[in-house]
Amino acid sequence: MTTNMITTERLILRSVNESDFEPLYQMAFSDPDAMQHAFEAKVLSREEAMAFFLKDFDLEASGKKAGVIVEKSTGATIGFGGLIASAVFGEEDYEIGFVFAKDSWGKGYATEIGKAQIAYGLHSLGYERMLAFVAPKNLASVAVLKKIGMSHFKTIETQTRGPREVYATFKSD
Repeated sequence: MTTNMITTERLILRSVNESDFEPLYQMAFSDPDAMQHAFEAKVLSREEAMAFFLKDFDLEASGKKAGVIVEKSTGATIGFGGLIASAVFGEEDYEIGFVFAKDSWGKGYATEIGKAQIAYGLHSLGYERMLAFVAPKNLASVAVLKKIGMSHFKTIETQTRGPREVYATFKSD
């Protein structure tokens, strides 16, 4: 059974079940365009994708991990996103994120789900700040993060993802 974590005008971000893996693998994890700025900027092998899916996706319907993004009007899975725990700065933080299938780009979905993720994290779950990690070359995502009210917070170098610009928004903002 899945649980809706976030619902917007056009989208549903919901928890996953094991049957969601294959569509996600086909539309995102194995697509070079969809994965060009995500994680290590490469497609994931089936084994890597399954390990990520089992570790970071919300199979227990907790509302605090990644889930699938579904288009309300069609019921189609068009991406994934959610809140992923991060301890990069030595304290408990949550990172928002989203990856969409290429045919869903340019429709305003990232802005829509990003705003909703921030509201969910800050207000529904009570977090003090929300972070987003973005590859410096991912100008489209940088524009979305600014549009949804996030500000540049820090620049970091990660061991697995390379350089990342960190954007943040705070409950007090």
